[in-house]
Amino acid sequence: MTTTHPRPTSTTRWTRLGGALLALGTVQFLVLHVIVQNAWTRPRYSWWTNYISDLGAVHCAPVLGNDVCSPLHAGMNTAFIAQGVLLIAGVVLTADVWSAKGNRRVWQGMVGVAGASWIVVGLVPEDVDLTVHSIGALPIFLLGNAALVAAGASASTRNRPTARATALVLGVVGLLGFTLTAFAAANPVALSASASRNA
Repeated sequence: MTTTHPRPTSTTRWTRLGGALLALGTVQFLVLHVIVQNAWTRPRYSWWTNYISDLGAVHCAPVLGNDVCSPLHAGMNTAFIAQGVLLIAGVVLTADVWSAKGNRRVWQGMVGVAGASWIVVGLVPEDVDLTVHSIGALPIFLLGNAALVAAGASASTRNRPTARATALVLGVVGLLGFTLTAFAAANPVALSASASRNA
């Protein structure tokens, strides 16, 4: 007796592609982050004292109290833009995977805005226009992480409990990280003292 398996529908194929694009966005971002940060020689890039935007700065000069010089800044800015494009494409292609219950369009829209923000961050580095760059980055930290929390708490994700729990945890951790970053930016003296103790 042979068992037949239904062929993937066009919708299923697009959904799988969307999931692959979301995963690719994360992987390419992490890989390029490591490559670009390791290209720094003087000074060395620090996860503790530098901002991630420092990796995309196009000039060697002080920025927000840090001596910034990123020789592979084009690679990091490409990663920022690619992350935004892949995030938007991924959320669109996987939009109908989730249950129609709940506020799925709300959190999906929030993710889309965060994706557009990644593109702005890559197109306008911090040392080109800090105001535009900062305004562009804010939705990534706020809306992006809030979207994960909303997705994790939404009835629309109850059909996929693993993804639901993961989104909730990552969203909470992301918002906590943003809070700590904002505190560090507002208290540079405390940050410098802490960095000295950990040196």
